[in-house]
Amino acid sequence: MSELTGDWSKVSNILNPAKLRAALTKSAARVGNYGASQVKKGIISGAPGGKTFAPLSQFTIERKRSSKPLIDHGDLVGSVTYQVFDNAKSVFVGVKKGKEVNIAAVHEFGCTIPVTPKMRAYLHHQGIHLKTTTQYINIPARPYIRPVLYNDEFQNKVREIYAQAIQEAFAI
Repeated sequence: MSELTGDWSKVSNILNPAKLRAALTKSAARVGNYGASQVKKGIISGAPGGKTFAPLSQFTIERKRSSKPLIDHGDLVGSVTYQVFDNAKSVFVGVKKGKEVNIAAVHEFGCTIPVTPKMRAYLHHQGIHLKTTTQYINIPARPYIRPVLYNDEFQNKVREIYAQAIQEAFAI
């Protein structure tokens, strides 16, 4: 036979699931906010997570009158956000559905675009004369989310945020 001894009301308070859930929800929001701000900072600096973007083509530089990748009118950087899901078990950091989502994916992952006769004529008019054998244009990936969210500094900050929340939730 066993007997419980000690102050179990303190243990019950420490192990309060509602208190822990609130702390984790707050932490998830902090992680999301921090992640979104770091992604935006990376876009603006041109080196998210310390990884410098691939340079723009001369055509793109001339068209937008800037050599700064991913920044034209600020739509992409303004679209970066976060959202907490599944009772704070998941945090999304990125660009939510909207008009910027396709171009966001092109920048993050790159793409290969088939050259159509209309595109060939437009580029010719712009002074870019493609070879008749050119069938595709490659847009290089300029990842701006993954280098931030998967770097050690960000991962350590996430651990720090959650560790602090758990400590606060279990404080007597």
